[in-house]
Formats: sequence, C-alpha cells, structure tokens
Amino acid sequence: MKLHVHAILIFLIIVILFPTVWVVTTSLRRDEAAFSTDLFSSRLTLQNYVDLIVQEQNVPVLVKELQKLISRVSPYDKLTLSRAQEKASELLKKLRNYLNESNSRNDAAKKSYEALVKIFEANADRAKQSTLNDLKQIEKSVFETLNELKINEEELTFILYEVLSKEKFNSQLEKILRSNVETIVGFKIEDEQSYTLALDRLRGVYEELGGMSLKDLEALSTQLSSISSEIEALRKALQPLERSILEAQLLLKGDLLSELRSLIGAIEALNRMKDSLARTTAKSIFPIDDTAFLQSLQSVAAQLRNASNSLQGFEDLLEVRKTTESLSEKLLELTYVDQQRKNLKVYADMVKTYEEIRPRLERICDDLGRLLERYSYEVSKLRELNNSILMKESDLQQIKQRTVKLQRTKESLEVSLTEERAWLQLILFENDLKVRLSTVEAIKSLSRTDLTRYSALLTWLRNFANSYERNDRTKESVQKAINNLRWIEDYRTFTSRFENYAKNYEQTVKEFEQVMVDFEKICNDLLALSHSGTFVTSEHLTRLLDLVKLDFVNKVRADLAVVSRRAGTLMKLSLFPEAQKLFRNVDKQLFRIDQIWKEKMKHYFGWWVLNSIVVSTIVALITTFVCATAAYPFSRMRFVGRRYGILSFLLIQMFPGVIFMIAIYNLLNFLGKFVPFLGIDTIGGLALAYLTNIAYNVYLIKGFYDLIPASLEEAAIVDGATKFQSFYMIVLPLARPILVVVFLLTFIGTFNEYVVARIVLQNVRNYTYALGLQSFAVGPYETEWGLFTAAALLGMLPMVILFLAMQRYLVSGLTRGAVKE
Repeated sequence: MKLHVHAILIFLIIVILFPTVWVVTTSLRRDEAAFSTDLFSSRLTLQNYVDLIVQEQNVPVLVKELQKLISRVSPYDKLTLSRAQEKASELLKKLRNYLNESNSRNDAAKKSYEALVKIFEANADRAKQSTLNDLKQIEKSVFETLNELKINEEELTFILYEVLSKEKFNSQLEKILRSNVETIVGFKIEDEQSYTLALDRLRGVYEELGGMSLKDLEALSTQLSSISSEIEALRKALQPLERSILEAQLLLKGDLLSELRSLIGAIEALNRMKDSLARTTAKSIFPIDDTAFLQSLQSVAAQLRNASNSLQGFEDLLEVRKTTESLSEKLLELTYVDQQRKNLKVYADMVKTYEEIRPRLERICDDLGRLLERYSYEVSKLRELNNSILMKESDLQQIKQRTVKLQRTKESLEVSLTEERAWLQLILFENDLKVRLSTVEAIKSLSRTDLTRYSALLTWLRNFANSYERNDRTKESVQKAINNLRWIEDYRTFTSRFENYAKNYEQTVKEFEQVMVDFEKICNDLLALSHSGTFVTSEHLTRLLDLVKLDFVNKVRADLAVVSRRAGTLMKLSLFPEAQKLFRNVDKQLFRIDQIWKEKMKHYFGWWVLNSIVVSTIVALITTFVCATAAYPFSRMRFVGRRYGILSFLLIQMFPGVIFMIAIYNLLNFLGKFVPFLGIDTIGGLALAYLTNIAYNVYLIKGFYDLIPASLEEAAIVDGATKFQSFYMIVLPLARPILVVVFLLTFIGTFNEYVVARIVLQNVRNYTYALGLQSFAVGPYETEWGLFTAAALLGMLPMVILFLAMQRYLVSGLTRGAVKE
C-alpha cells in the first residue's frame, strides 16, 4: 500500500513540476518550438534573457533608425545638422561593425563546414563499415528467423501460386522462387512449358485451400465499388431533377393557381351577365358575330380539360387540378346561350369583355401545358431513377452479404498463412539485401551520389519495417540499422542547405554592402536637404530594409535555421566524435548571424514589469491601509448597522469586479477629463479600477482584530493613550501577520491580473506584465516561445523577492500575535 502511495505521489510531483521544467528549458533552448524532441537540449543560450533586459540594436534596428534620422522624425526631429551627421556616422559605424562581425562569423562557419566535409570524406570507410555491419546483422537475423518459421507445404504452395500466377517465366520474382517451386512440384523448371505445368499443380492446392474464394472476393469488391459508383452517379442525377420538380410545384401552386382563381372570378362575372340575359330586352343595333368567341371558349376549355387530365395521379397538385376543372366547366357554361338572346346588348358586352380576358386565358393555357409537360417528364424520370437506385441498392446488399461471408473465409485463411507470408517477405527481402550489400561495398566516399545511395538504402529499410508485421529479431535489427543510418539524411540535408545558405548569404550581403556604400556617399547631402525643410526619404534605406526583411528572411534565414538544427542533431553523432566541436561551432556562428540580421519584436519589458510593480504596490498599500482602518470599528465599536454593514461587504465581494467594468470604464473616462492621471490608459486609472477587493479584506482583518484581547487597549488607555494611539501602537503591531498577508495577496493578484488591464490600457508602453507577456505569444514570423518563457521567469522575480523579504515578518508576526488574555 505504501509503495502505491509513493508511486502516486511521484507521479503527481512529475505532472505538477513538468510545466515549470518546460518553462525553464524552453527559455534556454535555441529553437522556438513549443515542444521539442529534446526537452533538455544541448543547444542552449541566454539570448532570450539578454533580449528582454537589453534590446540589441542589430541591423534591422539600425536601418530603421537611419530612416528616422534622414526623415527627421522622433526622436531625431530636434537635432542640429552637425549633431545629425555625427549620429548618422555613429549608426553607420555600428552597421559596418555588424557586417564585419557577420562576415567573419560566416567565414568561420564555412571553415568549420569545410573541415567537417573533409572529416566525413576521410572517414567514409567508418560509415561504410558501420552500415555493412548492420546489414550483415540483418542478414544473420533473417537467416535465423527463416529457420524458426514453421512452414506448412500446402499453405506455402498457396502463397507461391498467389504470387507467381501473375508472373511470367524468367521474371525476377520467378527466378527467386524457382527452387522452392521445384522442390514442391518435384521436377525442374527449364522452359515456359514446364513453368505452366508447375503452376497448374500449384493451382490445384490453391483451389483446395479456398483460393477461388479470394478471387471471388476480389471480383465482388470490384463489382461492389462499381455499383456504389453507379448509385452515387444516380443520386447526383436526382438532385437537379428534384430541384426542378420542386420549382415547378411552387410555380403551379403559387403564381399559376392564383391566376386560375383570378380567371375563375372573371368568368363567373361573365356567367352572371349571361344569366341576366333573361331579364333584359335591349337589343343591339348591329348584328353580333360570336363565332370566334365560341371557338375560343371551346378551345380553351378543351386545353384546360387536357391539363386537368394530365394532373390526375399527382395528389400534391389536387387543388390545381380541381381549379383547372372548375375553370373549364365555367367556360363551357358561357356557350349555352339561347340563339334568340344573342342579339341583346348584354350579350354583346359579354363577348367584348371576354375578348379582353381571352389573352390571359390563352397565355395561362400555354404556360400550364408547357409546365405540365415538363413536370410529367421529370416526375417520370425521377421515378425511373428511384427504381434504378432501389434495384442497384438491392444488388449491392446481396453483394455485401456475399462479401461478408467471403471476408470471413479470407480472414481465417490469412491467420493460417501468417508465417508463410512472413517467409515470402523475408525471402524477397534477403535477396534484395544481397544486392544492397554489394551496393554499399562499392561506396568509397560520402559524395552526393553516395549519400543518395545511403538514403535509398534507408528508405528501403523503412519500407520493409513498415510492411513487416512480425515483431522478431529481424525487425529489431532492421530498426536498429534505421536508427544508425538516420544521420545520413541529416548530414545530406545539412550539406545541401549549407551550400544553398552560403550562396544566398553572399549574394544578399554583397548587395547590402553595395547599397550601403552608395548611401554613405549621399548621407550628408540627404541630411542637409532634410534640415532645409524638405521631407526626405531614401530609396537606398528602403532597399536595405527590404534586403533584411524579405531577401534575408526568404533566401537565407530558412536555410540557416535548417542548417543550425541539423548541426545540433549531428553534434550528438557518436560515429564521428571528432566532428562534434565543428558542428557546435557551425551552430554557434549561424545562431549569432541570425541574431545580427533577425528583425526582433520591439517590446518594453522593463517598463511593463515596472508598471506592474508600481500598480501592485499602490493598490496593495491603499487596500491594506483602508482595510486596516475600516475593520477596526467593526471589531471594537458598537453602532447601528454594524452587523448588516459587514454582511453587505461580504455580499458585494460575491460579485467579481469584472462585472462592474462598464461602470468603471465610464467612471475612468469621466475622471480623465478632469484628473488626467486617473483616466483611461493610465497607471493611476488602472490602480483605481483594482480597488474592488476591499470588502473581503476588511472582513479578514476584522476577524483577526477580534482575536486581539481588548484588555491590552484598555490598559494603554488607562496609561494615558488615546483611542487612535492604542490602535496604531497596540493593535497594528499585533495585527502585522494579517496585514502582511493582505498586502501579499493583493500584490500578487494585481501583478498577475489580465482582464481589467486589457480593457483599461491601450498604449503598449503602459502595459502591465500580464499584458506584455501575452504579446510575446505572437512574433513577426513565428511564436516567440523562448521570449515568452524567459519573460515568465523574469516577471516572477519581483513576487519571489517580495515573498522572501516578508517571510520573516509573517513568521514572527504569527508567533507574536499568539497573545493569551
């Protein structure tokens, strides 16, 4: 039981301490990765701490300063011409020194690189011998594994036929397996005829063991894939049809149905006019020709009747069909007029009115006919596609059922063939291994061609390790060889990237120096022009900045970073111990070159920490003072509302200060108009916003005051002390422990607070430590994890120092506060 408890405690300690370990190691590692494969890296640096404490004026900074100086912007807008010229000379001298340092370090890195290449070339036999030893060990492991495998002759016959049935006579694979086939069939394979005969014998065993099931499964899988593709194609064809049918339904049920109902209303009005013929006697002067009228009525009614018949069977369009039938019937009613009444004026008006309605009727008949024709065709097509999908899904289901049965057969067969497949894989691997051995033996150097051969060998071993499923000595030896050969890729990348880096570096720096020389020639003239009142910009400086921000980053820094990391990996290579110092030197020189040219984020870390210390100290002092004085009346005095007053303090403390931020923001905005140092984006305003935790601290100190005997104060008053003197001379010294606790808690809480500061502060220079720490999470090109973790550790120091400084007061105060009445 104790062992389990200890194990749990150890595990918890590791989990709890891991973030701290990660912060420390990341702040010292040169790479910017959040998580590195080497938590405790050998590539360590204090550069992150240096960048935080003292920001270096490297090449990008100097170029920007020169731009400001030439354009006479802050902080150089007040300089005289002579002082500006001196400042320009000073900046150019620093820039020249950086270029010289960068070039000298580049030369040192090149010398180390050349020495490395010579070491690797001179000791190429060492790499070759190490590789040969690994390959021979693999060969030995393969031989031992092959002897350990228990091979069933029938199952081996199955595997051989499965492989050779797709091979021709005298193919490479057939030659490798020919002796094994001859052993099984009992005769020599000398020509294509004997090879075919041997395959026939192998096929018999293959079919007995269920080989045809595998072929059927393969054919069914192909058929399954084909039917699935057809169903998918049919479903895709359904989508536009369904959209078109839906659009037609919306049109029929919407605009067309509304138009039909409107026409029914008009025709009903005409029918009422027809009914009024019996009640009128006024005759028309001219004879009425109603031939076209009657023909139109019959034609339109017939078209509507046909449309109604077309809508039969479509239940969702039942209302449209009934409306169409109704309109057709009402049109036919207009034709039933007594011949003697056709000479009446009302009949003439009815015919004229119809002639006005007639274009609408003919148009809707045409639209309805075209729409129903398309709708009927698409519905028919939709049903046809749905039927095809149902039939294919039925076929698909049947094939799946057959496939499941065959798949079970295959799985059981594969289990029994595990060792035979491993045997086949090892036989082929062994044959390739002999070829690879001869290839390695022919290698005499570490040239690019030979490195390519080593890389091809490594890829071949990895492919085998990934495909070989058994975990035996063969796989272990292959994995060991892969680990031993992994340096090949690192070294190959190192050499190719270094050469690319060196070429691009020389081009970039050469152009930089040329542009800089040209700028030096006209610098004084530009300054004189700028001081004459003309705003001046320099194309030379713009080009210099482009070289730093674009050319160096894109062409040089990418290769430089890869070379540096590969050097860090290769310096651990035990095969070439004499190269470790050279790799370390390359890494060191390139890291410094990167620092010279790297555009670093501008920060005010010192100001941020100082702002946090000032704000936290002010808030802690005010909170402690106010709480200490406010808690005394609640502890020693009796007055109306005393109990509910302290309860109100506790109730207020239940709500976090953040929920009052809108009110606090408006208050600070208002105060800032009259008292600027208490406004938005000020340290004073932020301190005022933090004074919201007084209530809880009042209750805390009041509880401690209650423990101090009142007799001590009474004795002091008897001796002539006033109430205030007894408070600050008797109570406060005894309450020192709780006052220190309140001060510490308030200081730490304020120092680490983020949300309120994020709302109140806007100027980067006014940021607190917590806000500034968040800004390190985003860099110009990558996340600055190194700066982030280093800033976290440095920012922790004020709180640690404060706690250690006040620790003795806590302990002594607690012991002296233990007064017994």
